Amino acid sequence: MKTFRNTLSSLMFGFLLLTAASTIQSCSKFDKAGFDNAANLTNSLPELMSKATGKYSANTDAIKKVSDALANAVKHAESRKKNKEIAESWKTLQNELVNPFLARWKEKGMLDKDLVKESTAQVSKSLEAIKKAELARK
Repeated sequence: MKTFRNTLSSLMFGFLLLTAASTIQSCSKFDKAGFDNAANLTNSLPELMSKATGKYSANTDAIKKVSDALANAVKHAESRKKNKEIAESWKTLQNELVNPFLARWKEKGMLDKDLVKESTAQVSKSLEAIKKAELARK
């Protein structure tokens, strides 16, 4: 009976260790580059969007620079192992918020300040959520 309890205890302890090890491995480590991407875009993206009340054609260089930085942030997030949720957040930011905003700005030439204000707030909230998710890994 004692050997059965010892064996059972050993099996339970081994199972506990195995579970803990797999849980630790499934959590991705802090990604400084991912956090830096979010921090940099937290400043540059809303700043660019605030210029949408002016002419699109006057801002093409800045638009390309920020669009490229966002695309690189998405690629980086997608390239990281065990980073699916954050990568999806980056893609949503790019495909559902930023790209449609930029396309509309290009199409219209300039945008209404209320639209710019609301869109900028949504993008800022999304970037803050990404930064918090990155920081949660520390």
